[in-house]
Amino acid sequence: WIWALQAQDPNIKDIVVYSKFVVAYYLQQEGPNPGWGKANIEGPVYLVRRKTSPEYQLLVKNQFSSTDLRDNLHPDWELDCQNNYVFYKVEDPGVRIRGLWFHDDVERRKIEDQLARTLAELRARRDGEKRSEIVHDGKPASAAAPGASAAPTAAPQAVPQATPGVTVSMASLGRMLHALADDDGFVRAVMEGLQKAQEGK
Repeated sequence: WIWALQAQDPNIKDIVVYSKFVVAYYLQQEGPNPGWGKANIEGPVYLVRRKTSPEYQLLVKNQFSSTDLRDNLHPDWELDCQNNYVFYKVEDPGVRIRGLWFHDDVERRKIEDQLARTLAELRARRDGEKRSEIVHDGKPASAAAPGASAAPTAAPQAVPQATPGVTVSMASLGRMLHALADDDGFVRAVMEGLQKAQEGK
């Protein structure tokens, strides 16, 4: 697998984790019919580590066309998951929220766990760099009283950033998921995708 990915991106170093089949969705929040829509991207999903920046990339390799889903992991990503679904919001507020559907929830949990660990690694690294920036000549930028040890700097909490005009809640995601489950066209498309994935083994 990795050689096929490296044919398109020679800077891919290794595959951190993968799952053999997902269906990608985009959340449309504007217009007359807001809700989840298929991205027309289906196939295996990979979390890869690269030799150059960006270090980590999430890739859905489209089995129907050359249009793949590629998102570079960033500390400001917001990750939210439910049974059979991984949702994530990238750092750019102008980019639509993504949804990945997994047939097997065990596979979904595997991807979710690794994404969470990798994002935690990126955030810890960024926070460490920020703390190092406030140190000048070996002393904290804010002067401390003689003999007093500096108070430890609390790691910032991951607080979702508000995006103008964008309101997403667990309740609204749940309603959209129920709507998808009741959509015969969606269910039929998923079954066709699974059948094609099985035939391609």
